[in-house]
Amino acid sequence: MAITIEHQTAADSEGLFLALQDERIYEFLDEVPPDSIDAVRAVIERRLKGAPRSSGETWLNWTVFEDDVVVGYTQATLSKAGTASLAYVLSPNVWGRSVAYTACVLTIAELKATGSITALTADTKIKNVRSQALLERLGFNRNYADEHNVFYKRILA
Repeated sequence: MAITIEHQTAADSEGLFLALQDERIYEFLDEVPPDSIDAVRAVIERRLKGAPRSSGETWLNWTVFEDDVVVGYTQATLSKAGTASLAYVLSPNVWGRSVAYTACVLTIAELKATGSITALTADTKIKNVRSQALLERLGFNRNYADEHNVFYKRILA
């Protein structure tokens, strides 16, 4: 099975809607499953417009495919300071098969290719040990934790 990422477009709406329906995804997220393909399309269209100018951020979003099936997404919020915050959401159908790892490696390669990113950050809920293990496998170092979240950082070479 080939894992690929492509810049997210509205054409990915149906596949993402299907991939994001499993309730297990939301155990560690402050969201609920999307209620329609149109709702997913609206989120993608909002992301495609980009971050508010006043934020100084750039938003990048990729759809993750296993062969030709949408299985989730990765995203990054880039700051003018040269850091990018990495996030990922994948269907439980691909958990435990290194799909998230591969998708994140591909995403990090895209971020490195910008030439402007010197460090990556990520965070996850303190009880989400699966995500913590993924970040450590990706070369992130645990930076600090609070009562709810663990924060990670990785310097890009």
